[in-house]
Amino acid sequence: MRQRAETGRGEESEKMEERREGAPERTPAAEKTEKNHEPSGDVISIVVPVYNGEACLMRCIRSLQEQSYPNLDIVLVDDGSRDKSLEICRAAAEKDARIQVIHKENGGVASARNAGIAAARGRWLMLIDGDDYIHRDMAADLLTAAKKSGAQAAVCGFERVFADGAPEEVHALNGKVWEGDLHRFGEEMLLPLYRNLMLRTQSNKLYDMEIIRRKELFYPEGFSINEDIWFCVRYLSFCRRVVCIPGSYLYYWQNSPGDSQISRYHPEGVESCFLLLRAVEGFFKRAGCSEQVRRAMENEMLFHICGFAGHIYYRTDSSRKECLESVRSLAGRKEFRRLLRQVKPKGVKNRAAAFLLGHRMCRVYHWMCLVVYGRQRRKVLAERG
Repeated sequence: MRQRAETGRGEESEKMEERREGAPERTPAAEKTEKNHEPSGDVISIVVPVYNGEACLMRCIRSLQEQSYPNLDIVLVDDGSRDKSLEICRAAAEKDARIQVIHKENGGVASARNAGIAAARGRWLMLIDGDDYIHRDMAADLLTAAKKSGAQAAVCGFERVFADGAPEEVHALNGKVWEGDLHRFGEEMLLPLYRNLMLRTQSNKLYDMEIIRRKELFYPEGFSINEDIWFCVRYLSFCRRVVCIPGSYLYYWQNSPGDSQISRYHPEGVESCFLLLRAVEGFFKRAGCSEQVRRAMENEMLFHICGFAGHIYYRTDSSRKECLESVRSLAGRKEFRRLLRQVKPKGVKNRAAAFLLGHRMCRVYHWMCLVVYGRQRRKVLAERG
């Protein structure tokens, strides 16, 4: 098991990048499995949603084929790509019997993941995006940790890798393996993993397919943001035990430091925050979280909701009137008002939001947003003419 977070892509990932174009070569693991389509031992299904990803897709597939744990069911879901992604997937499947390819009409990443989960044949599940890639021991180390600890979820770290050579951002645990039951996870790990972003992606975890099938857990379609953390929180709510291992195994690829789903405007963003809030509240109940953890996490949710609500000011060319109406809509929402009554806000932004919106001082809050987001808003309006 990797004992530290590795900063930098290193020789291995550089080789992956060099081989990202062209047809895949047969690997020893693939050759071994091709002789027997039903490998012995616990099979891990790895679902990969694919959409117009020809530039990075082969690197992702290669990192899955080269896993030190060979008993894999690799499910590539082409979500109506318009480039050569489907051809790349099919070429890989022809040379590796562990790969199955699903082609569907474009329905969004949640729809693609759901199709892959439904087709998964493994005992365990991993969810990797088509432009990312993983360390060769990720599947092996997560599975070993899960089986050794009797956990239904195993979590590892990740790092953001930028195409322009910007320094990697490492999000990982340091030190020893952590393991415990759901209550202890809620008390000791929920907030740390949320704050260091390890809870906010589905791709750094190993899931038990028995739970997913029994609880019929699928992604909420129609959402392109926050659906990943929603899935993680909902899934974790049904686990008896969780294990977290040190080190970063997932390489989260970004074309530039500002290139990610979170940096774009999502009309459904605020609604997705409330979907997440309900999942978090469900976790509180199942894990028996203390008042201290609940209040701290509610503070995080308030910041999260207000942050997404603010996107209309500087990620769109909406008029001031439209921005004000969005604030009034948020302030009048029953779920939000209940959160404001419960939360003990910390930080200047949260205190201001809780006070102003709690007292329905929407116009004052609106003007505060115009000041806070003024420079970004003027830039957007200038670019859009």
